[in-house]
Formats: sequence, C-alpha cells, structure tokens
Amino acid sequence: MASGIDRGNGHLPAEVTNFVGREVELGDIKRSLTLARLVTLIGPGGVGKTRLALRTAMTARRAFPDGVWFVDLSTLHDEELLTSTIARALKLQNRASGWAPAVLSNQLHDRSLLLVLDNCEHLVDACAAVVHILLESCPLLRVLATSRQPLGIPGEHLHTIRPLPFPETRGARGPSGRQAVRTGLTPAELEQFDAVTLFVERSRALDPRFLLVAENAEAVAALCDRLDGLPLAIELAAARTRHFSPQQILARLDETYGLLQTTSTVTAVRQRSLRSLIMWSFDLCTPQEQTLWARLSVFAGSFTAEAAEATCSDDQLPPESVTAALIGLVDKSIIATEPSGPEVRYRMLTTIRAFGMENLRGAGAEIAFRRRHRDYFRALASASYANWFGPNQLTRQVSDPTERDDLCAALDFALSENDGGEATAMIAAALVAASSNAGLLGDAQHWIDRVRAVLTRPSPALSVTLWLDGWSAMQQGDLDRAEPLLLRARDMAQHVGDSHESAIATAFLGMCRMLQGRLREALTIFDEAVERADADDAMCHAIVAARRGVTLFLLGDTERAISECRRAIAVSEAHGELWHHAEATWLLATIRWQQGELDESEDLTRDALRTHRLFDNAVGTAQCLETLAWIAGSRTDHHRAARLLGAADSLWDATDTTIFPYMTGFTTECTEQARSALGDRSFREDHHTGLRARLEANVAFALGRAGAGASGEVAALTAVLTKREAEIAELVANGASNKEIATKLVISPRTVDGHIAHIFDKLGFTSRVQIAAWVTSSRTGSRS
Repeated sequence: MASGIDRGNGHLPAEVTNFVGREVELGDIKRSLTLARLVTLIGPGGVGKTRLALRTAMTARRAFPDGVWFVDLSTLHDEELLTSTIARALKLQNRASGWAPAVLSNQLHDRSLLLVLDNCEHLVDACAAVVHILLESCPLLRVLATSRQPLGIPGEHLHTIRPLPFPETRGARGPSGRQAVRTGLTPAELEQFDAVTLFVERSRALDPRFLLVAENAEAVAALCDRLDGLPLAIELAAARTRHFSPQQILARLDETYGLLQTTSTVTAVRQRSLRSLIMWSFDLCTPQEQTLWARLSVFAGSFTAEAAEATCSDDQLPPESVTAALIGLVDKSIIATEPSGPEVRYRMLTTIRAFGMENLRGAGAEIAFRRRHRDYFRALASASYANWFGPNQLTRQVSDPTERDDLCAALDFALSENDGGEATAMIAAALVAASSNAGLLGDAQHWIDRVRAVLTRPSPALSVTLWLDGWSAMQQGDLDRAEPLLLRARDMAQHVGDSHESAIATAFLGMCRMLQGRLREALTIFDEAVERADADDAMCHAIVAARRGVTLFLLGDTERAISECRRAIAVSEAHGELWHHAEATWLLATIRWQQGELDESEDLTRDALRTHRLFDNAVGTAQCLETLAWIAGSRTDHHRAARLLGAADSLWDATDTTIFPYMTGFTTECTEQARSALGDRSFREDHHTGLRARLEANVAFALGRAGAGASGEVAALTAVLTKREAEIAELVANGASNKEIATKLVISPRTVDGHIAHIFDKLGFTSRVQIAAWVTSSRTGSRS
C-alpha cells in the first residue's frame, strides 16, 4: 500500500454565513496563484483574511487534483508541532520516527494540491522555514497563507487585504455631536457598499425585522465609516441591533468609546477601531459577564458549560452565576455556540479571547485560572480513564477531538510548571488516546516524550506512560522498541503495587510476542496477565480474551479462538462497554470469514463499523472496510471489493499506523484476485472511486445491505446526499442531461447545476461519469 494523502478534494470548513463582496480581491488572488507558488494575505485582525482565503480555495478546487487543504494554526503555540499539525490536517501517514519537514516534503513531492495555512503570524519564522522547504521539494504544491506579516520567502506574492468599501460620512454632526457628512444616498444606493451590505445581512440574520430605511440609513453608513469597514467590527456592531437601533449604537460608540482609541502610531487605525468596539462590547457586559469573559480566555478551544463552571467559578462568581453570565455573553455575541452531539459547546473568537486574556493578566489572575483549567482537564482525564470500561463511554471519552486543543494547553501549562505528577500523565494519556484514535501516532509520541522527561520516580503514572509508548510503537510496527517499554511498564506497575496497570502492560506484551510470531510464548504471557489482574478487572479480561483469540486463530485452533472472542464480547456486553466490544466483534468477523461464514461475518463487521464510527475511530473503520472487501472478494463481487479496498486505503493513508502483519496477506490476496478478474484499468477505476470519495460516502456504501432493493439504494445515497441530490444523482446515472433533469423535476437548469456542484463537492468527484459509477456501485452494494 502506498503512503500519501487522500486524493480527494481535501478539507475546507463549511461556510455558515453568506460571503459578501471581495470579487476583485478573489480574482486577483486566483491570478496570483497561477503565477506564484506562495501567496500570502496580510492585514490586521478582523479584516477577513481567513474568510477570503477559504473562498479563494473553494473556487480553486478543480485546479488541484489532490485537493485543497485548510490548516488552522490559531491554537498552535509549539513550533515543534507545526509540521505534524500540517500532516494531520492533510491526513498523512508516517513510517519514520517523527514529522520532520523533509519527511513531509517527501510525502508531498508529487502531489498537486493547495495548502491553506491560516493565522501564521505567531509562528511566522517556523512557517517560513517549513513552507520554504516544501516549496523547494514539491514542485506541484502551492501555498495560500494568511498572516499579519509576510513570511519573507523568495517568490512570495503579497496581497494586503483591506476593509470592505464603505460610504464616507465623516464631517457632519451625528446624534453625538461628532462631525459626519451626510451621504445623500438612498438606502438602495448605500447597499451597493459591501460594508453596508454586510451590516444589513448580519442584522437581518439576528432580527428578520431589520430593514435599511431612510430613518436609519445615515446611522448605518456612519457606523460602517466609523468602524473603517472592518468586517469583524461590523459583525459585532450588527449583533447589537437586537437591543439598539443603529442610531443608538452609533451614539454609544461615539460618546463612550472615542476616548478608548489608542493614539499609538504603530497600531493600525483599523485595529484601534476594532479594539474600541471590543472595549465597548466589554463595557456593555455586566461585571459578572466581564469577569467570566476574562476567565474563559484560558480555554484554547471550544468548551462546555460544565467546564466553564468548574474552571471559572469561585466565591466572587459562584457556579449559578457562571451559567447566567455565559448566557449573557452568548446573547451579546461575545461567545459563539456550536452543536456537538447531546450538548452545546461554546467558543470565543481569537480576537475576543486575546482581549479577555489581556484583562485576566491585568487582574493578576492568569496563573491562577490556568491552574484551574489544568486541574479540570486532568481530573476529567483521570475520571475518564478510571471509568473507561463501562456504559456512557461516548459521553465520558476525553479523547474527543473537541477537547484536543484544551488538553494540549493544559499539558503545556503543567509541564511549564514542572508538574510531573500522576494526574499530568493522565492528560498525556488522553492526548495519546485522541491521537491514536485518529491513527496519528507521531503526535502521540511528542507528548509521551515530553511527559516521560519529567516523570522520574516509579509510579503508576509512569507505568501507564511506558505501556502507552509501547502500544504506540506496536501500532507503528516497531516491535523492537515496544518490547522493552512494555517490560519496564509491567515491572514498574508490579513494583508500586498497581495490579491493573501491571496486567494491562502484560497483556500488551503478549500482543507484542504475537506480532513477533512467538505465538506459544504469547499465550503464556496472556495467562500471566490474567494472573496479575484482579478478578473483577473486566477491562483486562476483555483485552486478553480478544488477543488470545487472535493468537489461537493463528495457531489453527479456530474453535477455541471463536470461544475467546465471544467471551471478550460477553464481558464487554455485561458492562455496557462499546469500544472493546467492537474490537472483539471485528476479530470474530475475521475468523468467521475464514471459515466461509460470509453472511455472519458481514453482519458482525458492519456492527463493529457502526460502533467505530460513533467513536470516530479511523483505524477501526479502516479495518472494517478492509474486512468487508475480503468478504466481497469471497463472493466474487470484485467491483465492490476494489471500491472497499480503495476506501480502506484512503484511511490507512491518513494515518501513521501499520496494518498488522497477519492481516496483510488477506488484503494482498483480495487485491490480486480483484485485479485479475476485472483487469487493471477497471480495478483502478473502482479502487480510485473508494480512494477519492468522502468517508461518509464510503461508509454508506459499506453498510449497504444485501437484498435491500430500491429502498436500500435510496438509503445508501441519502446517507451522504440530500433527497433531492440523490434524485438528481440517479438521473445523471441514467444519462439525463441537466435540461432533461430540470424538466423532469420541474426546477430550473441553474438549480440543477447547483445540486450537481454540491454532489461533486460531497463525493470528491469532478465528472458526471464518476457520479454514474458511484450510483451504480451503491446499487451493487445494496444488493450484494
């Protein structure tokens, strides 16, 4: 299997609001990208650099066969992680020991892609160094960067992003007595200015009754002028229209906040205006909201209400006051909300967070609340680990990607205070779990190394760190490094009297022996792990049973292997556990496939796949897709097998995890059979479909059920597309033109064009032929 990136359309965050203006800038930047390999958008905070870069990248997608990829650097503060952060965003795998720039450039040397690096200013030297190496080594690569200053690389094309055009009103006296000139323009004429359009659109989004009329037109024009057309400032001002008229907003901005503008000659005028607006928003808050704003700045990413209460409450701001203040900050658009499963999460804009941190430091409270933040996340990580094997895993898992930024921030702070205690190791364990879940073991190694450097005395925490290090090495195929780490972990846990950690380390040592081919030794060590474990240590018993099952299978003792896998499943079921249940289910499916029980194997694999998707487990998902490919091959459904092999490869290519050796032969055999049956060209086409399609599309295809008929086809399609898009995809597959589709569905041809563009985007396709092939594959999958 070749390493590399997912050759899809890459990844860009979805737009959630209308894009306003910037047509000229868009055209200029796109032209620069055809002339230069590095284009940097520079300008002050809040001017819209990120949004413009995203829109440019979106419109340029078809020019880059290997996709356009967005990398947000705003929460990254460790230069050592810059290269791995880029690699993770690109879904790259790495067989080497780390993500050096040379390793990254080797992965990308023949890729035609656009890399969007956002918020480079705080890492400008590191960004310059890495981008310079990549551009020299990767001739087909182009980079679009946003920063408050140039990267300073030869050949860099700079675009200074200026505020949106606004009507000049300065000079006449407004309600506050400030001079401003009347524009003499009608509301319709004012809306030709992009700044005014933005204000009106954002105001209407918050209050549909808002209209630009003669009575408020001059105030809106003056506001846009007063805020220098700065998009973020205008959006913040528009948020106030729920509570004030434009005339009142302007009056308060002028009367109260004119004195808050800095007179520094080194601070851009537009930044002074933005600061003035943020200061004004701050003063509109109650004292408790102001206090909470400052304290919430310790969060690096999104957070829950529970996290806010635990981190930010004290005698001055009790938990019930935190909740009320948080609601107030959301209402004032200081805090944004984002849905995340069963609960709402909250997030601050970077500029808003920076202002809050400035106030927290000014109050002399930064260290105290960073410690509170650290304590919350290490308590969360410790509780998650202690209660992992049981019900509610999905709500307990601290390895969720939404917590990653804050886990990094908490661990960084703990290590900066030379805190090498037990709980700090638990934060590292959670980060390792998050990285390993995604198959990104290079990042896991970074945190393990940093924590081990400060953990010097024997302790259960050091034992956990050692076996995690060994487990990570095993997943990368480095068994020589894994074995001594696991031996040390086992012996240290025994020395400090921790039977659970001793048993877990021993279980993974047995797995290491198994992967080395020392199968009889592995069985002996698995028995030792059970002896070390307490009788009620269900997690250890489930882990050992599943791995003993694999070992017995490799020894040819199939019946005992099945019994052990079923025992692992039963232990998990008895405790309401899902993660290890899915793992054991997949292992059992593999054995049943080898026995020729294809229907049972397929059902088991699909069950495991659904659970792995709940946890966003990339490695588990890849394993299941691969097993379903073997099953399809056994049924001589080679088109389906090739498609599923491509789908699995798209995930393996996005990780730095190796396929376990005992599975490699199955995939090789399946690939050779499919290629022989289909011919090289047809195999490549089907494999390429799986390789390029989005994960959601591949999973929907994999879960297509036998004998489902037409309803199964619709379900497979609508799992990825909307109902209307699925209808249009079916008509495209039947050879209908856009005009014919428009006539049949009684919609305009332009609407059909838009739907097909969305289908291209969702499935990672560039032609109608690919859509037709995908629909046909979905039909085949649902009838297999």
